[in-house]
Amino acid sequence: MIRFQFLGFPIVIHWMFWLTTALLGGANGASSPEAIRSLVAFVVVAAVSVLIHELGHALTMRHYGDREVEIVLHGFGGYARGSRWRSRWEDIYVSAAGPFAQLAAAVVVWWVLDAWSFERGMLWGALIAFKKISIFWALLNLLPIIPLDGGHISRGLFGRDRLRPALILSMICSAGMALYALNHFGIISILFFGMFAWNNYKELRGEPQTPWMESR
Repeated sequence: MIRFQFLGFPIVIHWMFWLTTALLGGANGASSPEAIRSLVAFVVVAAVSVLIHELGHALTMRHYGDREVEIVLHGFGGYARGSRWRSRWEDIYVSAAGPFAQLAAAVVVWWVLDAWSFERGMLWGALIAFKKISIFWALLNLLPIIPLDGGHISRGLFGRDRLRPALILSMICSAGMALYALNHFGIISILFFGMFAWNNYKELRGEPQTPWMESR
């Protein structure tokens, strides 16, 4: 695992993050030197984008007085782990801050691409990839699927004492995305959305959740 500090936050990047991101970036078909370079650029850009996402959560937690926040990037993204209780609306704002930080970064890069002329080389490709990854990842996370950010927002809007409708909505959306992924994404996406739905079902029945997919 890689460990370092940034803006005062301890950050851990698990080896599974690199593996999963590489698979999502097409590692199975990267057989030429050019394809391998593109894959490495994709993984690095994705890591930066996801880190910006988690920094959005972490900085908002700090705004609400949490001085012990850790950022972890793992298999299918990451999370910012705080040390204090948050109110219902604080939790909603914290959940929304990650996707909106990522969207803001994508807008800045979009503006840079429009304002300056770049040769179609490695830098241009990296900026294009960053814009696409950031927009896709932010919008994906806003879906009302637990444990994604949109699921936490949905959970907060329904109220902490009304978990059942949030879980049912999450299961429906997860199942729908798994079906959509059959024709548009790879097997990894299908498995993850299927696992989200299964984990929601287990939580609805009061059974133990899959540890690495527990809701934040």
